[in-house]
Amino acid sequence: MKFSTLTIFDNYPDQSSRTPRQFYNEVLEQTVRAEEMNFDGVWFAEHHFSDFGINPSPAVLLAAVSQRTNRIRLGVGVSVLPLHNPIRVAEDYAMVDLLSNGRLDLGLGSGYAQKEFDGYNISLEDKTERFNESLEVLRKAWSGKLFSHQGNFFQYKDLKLNVQPTQDPFPPHWIATSSEKGVSHVASMGDNFMGLGFSKSRDELAKLIDTYKNTYLKSGYGNPEELEIPVAFHVHVGETYADAESNAKDPYQLFMNTPRGTNISYEDLKHKFNPVIGSPDEVIKQIQSYREIGVTNFMAVMNFGGLEHHKVLSSLDLFGKYVIPACK
Repeated sequence: MKFSTLTIFDNYPDQSSRTPRQFYNEVLEQTVRAEEMNFDGVWFAEHHFSDFGINPSPAVLLAAVSQRTNRIRLGVGVSVLPLHNPIRVAEDYAMVDLLSNGRLDLGLGSGYAQKEFDGYNISLEDKTERFNESLEVLRKAWSGKLFSHQGNFFQYKDLKLNVQPTQDPFPPHWIATSSEKGVSHVASMGDNFMGLGFSKSRDELAKLIDTYKNTYLKSGYGNPEELEIPVAFHVHVGETYADAESNAKDPYQLFMNTPRGTNISYEDLKHKFNPVIGSPDEVIKQIQSYREIGVTNFMAVMNFGGLEHHKVLSSLDLFGKYVIPACK
């Protein structure tokens, strides 16, 4: 099993004095610490026009990380393809792969936030068609060859990028989805699947992974057991369960309720979504239960809900010292 972190960049200016600049610097320090603690990768989310995600340009921040690290994989989780010109996406992430010496992992998604699509003057109804066409263009652009494209949204004639990724034929990529229809579609195309464990119960997640694997196998793409399946979960590790819950309870509740505009209790959220919170031994047991349903890259969301920087670092240290060696 691989281990990585995912940062959503949820910020709460009404409740905290933390500025975006401070947040970015803290994340950079946390990323360096993750490499020191033997995590395999880091992932950064992309969001726009909302304090719930203040990283509109993951490529820029990943480029900064590439100059502060040597080994750890650098992932975007995810690039919202329908919002962008796919040529720009291809150029930006080719540069990240070059600057990092071939460490880019590319998560791709179609998006969901009406505000983001409105802000870019793009119809949310077109997101699936735009995503599929953008992915086609991205692959052509990373072929290293002269190409043309005539689609419903994008038209290019005789283009060839002047930069190409280090990884050949191109960086590994995953498509994020959280529905049965979505995972079936991803599998039918032979693509990799990325999941959000923090929006599903364990049983719901197990069903999604089974659907993906079965469809992938039936579609003739080979053995799905050999695939890397990254899934994100909220994680906080303390010396004891009481310590971990004391630190993470309020931030977790804030994170889960803010985008929904709800006021669901911590106990109800914990019962439904099973955040991975506890002592190292308790966290190890929970991770093993997710390994059993097919999760092969455990993406730990450790910076959430305004959790203080020093507490994130402490959780990273405990996870790296005790959890990773026990679960590798």
